[in-house]
Amino acid sequence: RVYGIDWFDQWEPEQKVWLMEQVATALLTDQPPLKPAAMWEATVDAIFQHVLEQVVEEIEQETVVGSEFEQTQPESATVDDLLETGGQRWRDDVVLALKQQQNRVVEIGPDADEAQLWRRLVMQLADRILGVAAYHAAESYRDEQVTKLTAFLKQKGLPEDFLTQIPPYLKQHQTEESIARLRKLIKHFGHHH
Repeated sequence: RVYGIDWFDQWEPEQKVWLMEQVATALLTDQPPLKPAAMWEATVDAIFQHVLEQVVEEIEQETVVGSEFEQTQPESATVDDLLETGGQRWRDDVVLALKQQQNRVVEIGPDADEAQLWRRLVMQLADRILGVAAYHAAESYRDEQVTKLTAFLKQKGLPEDFLTQIPPYLKQHQTEESIARLRKLIKHFGHHH
């Protein structure tokens, strides 16, 4: 899968697996946060890019015309009304995650361009986790003098190896173990629809 996020796309599949496992563990468990690195930020971006694609796909699969959704909509529906219309697993998850982060009901007006709206919601989630991703900016400095990059990283409080940390190449059995741990983690935190 290519997400158009070079910093993630450039790795081999087994490196991506390792990145995903590390990031998922950091996000879902209370282990100490990962040391800042471009590769983590890009992985989070790729995960949310995937979520967004799934959401958009879900929207496209729905034919809203004449659906029960239209008849039940006064001016503005809350998320919970939306959830009842079915076929919304990915959107449920986004909303649930936002609720957990912000403890507020996310209002979704009926005439919002759905894909745009969901893109915003997904970005909000990513921003909460990443803060402002630094890797795009850091990368733009990379081709200039090293001193500029170093100054930028220092100013942002990022480690010197922010751009140079790379995921290890796993052996076949390590990759399989990593996938198994990732599955277990996701299963543990996944909710049952």
